[in-house]
Amino acid sequence: MSLIPVMLAVAGGFLLSGRTPVVKHGRQPSETEQPDMRVQNLHLIEQAEAGDEWELSAHEAEFYDAKQRVIVHRLRAQLLSKEAHPVYVIANSGQIDSATGNMTIHGNVQLQYLEGYTVETDVLHWHAASRVLQTDAAVQIRSALVHVVGTGLLGNIDQQRFVLQDDVHAAFQVR
Repeated sequence: MSLIPVMLAVAGGFLLSGRTPVVKHGRQPSETEQPDMRVQNLHLIEQAEAGDEWELSAHEAEFYDAKQRVIVHRLRAQLLSKEAHPVYVIANSGQIDSATGNMTIHGNVQLQYLEGYTVETDVLHWHAASRVLQTDAAVQIRSALVHVVGTGLLGNIDQQRFVLQDDVHAAFQVR
């Protein structure tokens, strides 16, 4: 299921409506390519038919309409679902594909889920149709009592199940 149906965007005092941008693996637009629109202090809210809601804030966004791509900088996002616990994400930048609902975020990515668990990595991909988070990069998972490191992550949002793929090491604090 794609998270595209209804979106409202409040950006620097402008109200925009249309299809919801979300991210694709791929290269950033070239430096010579000019965006169709630049927006500062972007706030997007998208509600999917299944009752899920994405809320995204970014310091700056560049819209490339022909490529159905939005580049965001200094972003914060949250997924609110009727079926699962909320998921919160922050990152330095991201790329959203408005056609597929996919997203790739990079730079100091922090994902918080359940109570007190934080996932840290350099890059994270959201696959909207399968509702899966994925990375091949180094990953740390932290909580007050657990510190787990490894390489690669596969996370199913609906099941709230996150699996490190390789080279996993864990430390536990006993109270």
